[in-house]
Amino acid sequence: MKKTQLTPHMPAVCHAVSARSARVAHLLVGCAAAFLLCALLLAPTATVFAQHKFSKTYPARRNVRLQLNNRSGEIDVVGWDRDEIKITADMEAPAARFTPVLKEDGLWIDVMSDTRGREDVGDVNFRIQVPYGSTVDLETRRGNITVHNIQGAMVRAVVFSGGDINLTGIRVNRVMASNISGNILFDADLMRGGMYELTSTQGDINLRINAGSGFNLTATAPRTRSINLGDFAGKGSWDFQSNNRRVVGTVGDGSATLNTTNWRGSIVFVSR
Repeated sequence: MKKTQLTPHMPAVCHAVSARSARVAHLLVGCAAAFLLCALLLAPTATVFAQHKFSKTYPARRNVRLQLNNRSGEIDVVGWDRDEIKITADMEAPAARFTPVLKEDGLWIDVMSDTRGREDVGDVNFRIQVPYGSTVDLETRRGNITVHNIQGAMVRAVVFSGGDINLTGIRVNRVMASNISGNILFDADLMRGGMYELTSTQGDINLRINAGSGFNLTATAPRTRSINLGDFAGKGSWDFQSNNRRVVGTVGDGSATLNTTNWRGSIVFVSR
């Protein structure tokens, strides 16, 4: 059999093939590195565009009015010792657009009107700091509402579907709080001549009231009959009506009026 003989050119051919392979390997490694770099750069950008922020401070009187009509999202309002209103909002994508309007008597924010005609709107989560003496009027279609440390004329908090309402550190003459599903916490001082209305369709209503308060009460729980007067049971004169579905009575001098209705949940009183 005839042996194959290596020619003087074969080592050069082998060297050329090896060089080409090395270049291809380097190119593949470079492409992989570039792909990884793009992924790292684009990931934070996607997060930034997924949520937008709004932050602005407005001058205000001590007894200013804040009116907010939200579409969906959390609302957190806190009283502070400054003559200004500070709004911070986190807007989830697709971001809503809204324009706060400063008027003589207060600040108006109407997300519902500013987004009318748009169905693809993400939640707007508000944190708003207002002077202690503010009047606060809040609405949202869906989401929790929290109000803390307000001593103005009125607090109104309405959730038209699902969401909890937490009112704490409240010293005002008029409170209206209502939701469809969700709990309501009312931790407040009842003022002489004050009127307080708490209504829920499904959830629990908890009331923490100063033990020395005087008030006229009408509490109604049509479905559950779950009305717990706590320590106030021994401090007032009570009339249990409609097979305990309603409790009417007076505590102390009856100087405030308190009406609360929970269709499918409980009503619980705690003295503090």
